Amino acid sequence: MFPLIGSGRFISAPVITEDGDPILDPIVLQELNAAKEPTSVGQVGPSDGFELVKEHDKKVIQWKLSLHQIGLDVIRTDRTLVFYEKQENLSKLWDILAVYAWFDKEVSYCQGMSDLCSPMIILLDDEADAFWCFERMMKRLVHNFTRTACV
Repeated sequence: MFPLIGSGRFISAPVITEDGDPILDPIVLQELNAAKEPTSVGQVGPSDGFELVKEHDKKVIQWKLSLHQIGLDVIRTDRTLVFYEKQENLSKLWDILAVYAWFDKEVSYCQGMSDLCSPMIILLDDEADAFWCFERMMKRLVHNFTRTACV
C-alpha cells in the first residue's frame, strides 16, 4: 500500500491531505524514487506500482496521515544511541510502527509508541519478531493509547 515500507527508508513529510489528495512534496517523491531504485530518476507513477491519486477510503487516508507523525517521532527516538545513526535501523522502527498502525486501526499510532518499540528493535535482530513483541505489549497497554488519549 505504500512503497517505502520494507525498503530500508522512511519519510517524515506528509503524503496525503485529510481530504485524500496526494501531496506532491519533492521530498516524498525523492524518497519514493530512492525506494524504487537507488539510482532511479524521474517521477513516481503507475508503472512503479505506486500511483499518486486521490484516496477515498477513510481508513487508508487515516493510516497515510499517521505515516507523517510516525516519521517525525522516529527521528526523535533515542537519538543519542549509536544504533540509530544508521538509516536502516530508523527505517526498521518506522516500518514496524507503520505496519502496526495498519494492523490495529482502532489505536493506529500515538506519540510514545516509538519509545516503547525501540528496545525491541535494538534487542531483536528479526524485524518480524520485534513487530510481534511490540503488538503483544500493545495488547497490554492499549488503554494508554486509545483515540481519546492520543488526540
